[in-house]
Amino acid sequence: MTVTSLVLGSFDNRPVRKISAQDTNKFVLLCDRTQVPFVSVVEIFDKGGQTPPNEHAEAYEYFYVLEGEGVAIVDGEEAPIAKGTYFVVPPGRLHQVRNTGEGRLYVLTTMVPDEKFSDLIQAGPEAELDEEDLRVLKGV
Repeated sequence: MTVTSLVLGSFDNRPVRKISAQDTNKFVLLCDRTQVPFVSVVEIFDKGGQTPPNEHAEAYEYFYVLEGEGVAIVDGEEAPIAKGTYFVVPPGRLHQVRNTGEGRLYVLTTMVPDEKFSDLIQAGPEAELDEEDLRVLKGV
């Protein structure tokens, strides 16, 4: 896919969704495979929230912690994560992110290629950003 123009936006006019209603995390979909050959989201984990263990056939997944603390688990190995931490998970690696902090965990996540992950997010129920989310995302 060739990007022929600038893709520009703001989190406050992008969709916010969960993959399923009972999930403990929500996604702000910043850009998706209809715009670029990857997906980029801000993933917001409630206290105690986590992703299910998952892996991707072809995609590299990049995580950058914006706020909060947790643990990254890749192929059974755990590493603590906190604001300013980043990690990259190569294709074919079983991985999970858990929020172990006292508040929410905010992670900028980019997956290259998309592997239709953005479709999965867009098919889920709508969610909303609250005052805490807006404070963190606006950086105030």
